[in-house]
Amino acid sequence: MYKVFIKNKPLFFIENGEDISMIDAKFVYSINNVEDKEIVLNKHASSEGYIYVQGSSFDRLWKLFFGKHKTVQAAGGVVINNKNQVLFIFRNGFWDLPKGKVEDEEAIEVAAIREVEEECGISKPRLISKLLITHHTYDTYGENCIKPTHWYLMKYDGDEELLPQEEEGITNVKWVNREDIASKMLNTFGSIIDVIGAFENNKV
Repeated sequence: MYKVFIKNKPLFFIENGEDISMIDAKFVYSINNVEDKEIVLNKHASSEGYIYVQGSSFDRLWKLFFGKHKTVQAAGGVVINNKNQVLFIFRNGFWDLPKGKVEDEEAIEVAAIREVEEECGISKPRLISKLLITHHTYDTYGENCIKPTHWYLMKYDGDEELLPQEEEGITNVKWVNREDIASKMLNTFGSIIDVIGAFENNKV
């Protein structure tokens, strides 16, 4: 199952053959054409609950919803230091995690480290493991985009001064104690909540 955040609300895409017996059938919509898609998107925009969609072919379903979107690969990290604190940024009014666009011909792992370094002013965080991939859509200059973001767990052993990358809208970079992360989740994005959930489940 894939979760895509559209305007910060999740829409779930069911893969072929996936067991959906635990999902309330009234929230599962079968999609066969553009008209079905538009009906579901309208329901998604107005509903407070989760909505699931399925089709005869997952690839066809994905193409129907996102075939005209530009795919923008991104990468970022959940960075922990020697005090077991987590590195957060404050960007455009929201708490976030360092991440950014993968450059042409750049390895995703390299991009994840580079973005952490650029956005936070630290050097040489180490990759520990991959956590998950999140998906969200956005519009830029009239173009619809879908962004898969590859998230990694990283370790940082240094003590450099944190420097926010202000040209990227970042006004604060902060090491946050584990017990204080919940308060940051009150002012963040749904995808970031998922990333922190994956991190907490990683038993680090």
